[in-house]
Amino acid sequence: MTILIVEDNATNALVLKHLAKKCVDEDILVEADAAHALELCHTRPIDLLIVDHILPGMTGLQFIKAVRMMQRYDAVPIVMVTADHDRSLREAAMAAGVTEFLNKPVEAIAFRKLLAGYRAAGTSNASALV
Repeated sequence: MTILIVEDNATNALVLKHLAKKCVDEDILVEADAAHALELCHTRPIDLLIVDHILPGMTGLQFIKAVRMMQRYDAVPIVMVTADHDRSLREAAMAAGVTEFLNKPVEAIAFRKLLAGYRAAGTSNASALV
C-alpha cells in the first residue's frame, strides 16, 4: 500500500507520517505542494490519499477533483483532513470524491483504525497505471 499525504504544515505532515508508519510497512510519501502531489499521482500508483483541506496554490477540494479526473483513481480512497465541521464543506468534499474525513487534531486511534480498515480491504486499485 502506497500512501500519499498532501499536507503543507510540516508538523502535521510529520505526525501523519509517523502514525502511518505504525500501521503500514510500505511507502509513505509526503508532499506539501498540491501541484507536485498531482505530478506524483500521474507518475506512480497511489493506494490511499490523505489530503489537507487548506493547501497553498489550490485547495484540497481542487486537488481531489483533479485526482478524480484520472481514471486510475476512480476507486482509490481519499481521506480529507480538516478542522472545519461545516456541513456544506463536507457535502462539497463528498461530491468531489472524498471517501472519509479525519478531524484535526487527528487522533491516533482513529487514524490507525482508518488505515487498518483500508489495508484489510486491500486498496490496491491504483496499482496498474492506465
